[in-house]
Amino acid sequence: MALTDKELLDYSAEHLMHELSMLWELGEALPDRPPGTETSALLESFAVHLRNLIEFFFFAKKGAYVRAQDFFEDPTDWPLPQLTPDLKRILQRANNEVSHLTESRISGNPPSKGWDTATMVKQIEIVARRFALKASGKRLEPKVREFLGLPSKEMRIWIGNNVSHSNIAVQDTTSTYTSALSCAASTATVITTRRQP
Repeated sequence: MALTDKELLDYSAEHLMHELSMLWELGEALPDRPPGTETSALLESFAVHLRNLIEFFFFAKKGAYVRAQDFFEDPTDWPLPQLTPDLKRILQRANNEVSHLTESRISGNPPSKGWDTATMVKQIEIVARRFALKASGKRLEPKVREFLGLPSKEMRIWIGNNVSHSNIAVQDTTSTYTSALSCAASTATVITTRRQP
């Protein structure tokens, strides 16, 4: 079932903004992090958001997935861009490396295992900016367009001032915490861990 204009506005304010802001934040933060479990988890998160955005901008409508074409009153106004060789390679790598249990996994720590997150974000930025300029004003949240219209050096600062992520990890021995959705970018994911007695 197709989303209404209002539903797409809300969707882009929450979910598309979440994907974009997470990619930008992680892409900038990861190069400064030391190796370790948290860095591995953040890198895997980066790969997931990268993959989600490549599929959003470059893939045709499929099932219940929301795609860039949904944000145009005439979907042909967003002819699916061709994946560049770099983006094909990046997508293949994200697909293969988010799951460690594939034959395509790079073992050890060769130079080819490095993730040039800045370059990867730049590849998405190019198509995202073009999308923001062309998408329907009835369907794309103005804040998304504002974010994608900023100079690159101002984007992370804008995220800090305009986006709050309400994914929650709770460690509690007695209850599960759930939060009300806000207008901020979020997937409203709640992770609850109960301590064993």
